[in-house]
Amino acid sequence: MKKILFLIIAATTIYSCKKDQDTSALDIGYGYFPNQSGKYIIYDVDSIVKNSFTKQVDTFKFQVKEVIESVFNDNTGRPTLRLERYRKYYSKTVAYDSMSWVLTDVWSANLTSTSAEKVEENVRYVRLIFPVEKYKTWNGNAYNTIGEWNYKYTEIDKAKTVGGIAFDSTLTVVQFEDENLIDKKYYREMYAKNVGLIYRQIIDVHSDSIQTAVPIMNRVTSGIIKYTATINKFGG
Repeated sequence: MKKILFLIIAATTIYSCKKDQDTSALDIGYGYFPNQSGKYIIYDVDSIVKNSFTKQVDTFKFQVKEVIESVFNDNTGRPTLRLERYRKYYSKTVAYDSMSWVLTDVWSANLTSTSAEKVEENVRYVRLIFPVEKYKTWNGNAYNTIGEWNYKYTEIDKAKTVGGIAFDSTLTVVQFEDENLIDKKYYREMYAKNVGLIYRQIIDVHSDSIQTAVPIMNRVTSGIIKYTATINKFGG
C-alpha cells in the first residue's frame, strides 16, 4: 500500500513540474510590445498626400523618435506607458544628425494580459491581442468611435529585414483592407520581438472619377497616396 501511495505522489509531482515548465516556456507574444522605460525607436517617415481642394500633391519627409519616458498608474490603477514623440523635419541642406529633436506629442499605451492598447491623439486602439496566433482577428477600434475594423495577424514569428536591420521574429497585422471603384484603404503594421513597431503603411484615397479600366491609384482625387514609417534605429 505504501509503495502504491509513493508512486502516485511521485507521478503527481512529475506532472506538476512538467506543467509548470510548459507554462513558463509558453510565449504568447508580449515581447512584441515592450514596456520598459527608456526604450526608444526612430522612424523614417515618407508621406504623399493629395489635397481635395487645391488638387495639389504634397510630399513630406521627417524622422520621428518615440520614447517610453516612464511608466505610471492610470486612474484605474493600470500600469501605463508615457510615450514622448519627437520630430526632425527633412532638409536638403542639413543632415538629420545635425538637428535637434522637437517634442510634438505625448501618447500613452497599456500592455494587459490580453491586449496591447495605444492612445494616439486621444484615440485608443487595440494594436495587438494575446496570445499571438496567425489569422486571429479582433476589433482594433473596440474602444473608440471610428467603427469596427477587423485587424488580423497575417504573419507571425517571421525573420525579416526592415530598414536595413535584421530581426529574428516579426509579426504583421493587416488592420484594414478595402477597395472599390472610388475608394481604397490599406492599413498595415509590423512588429519585432523585443523592439516593438518597426513599420507602418497607410493608403487611404478617394477618386471622383469612375473609370474601371484605370486603376484607382492613377486617378486619385484626394487622400493619403503613401504613408510609411520605417524603423531607422532603436535602443534603450
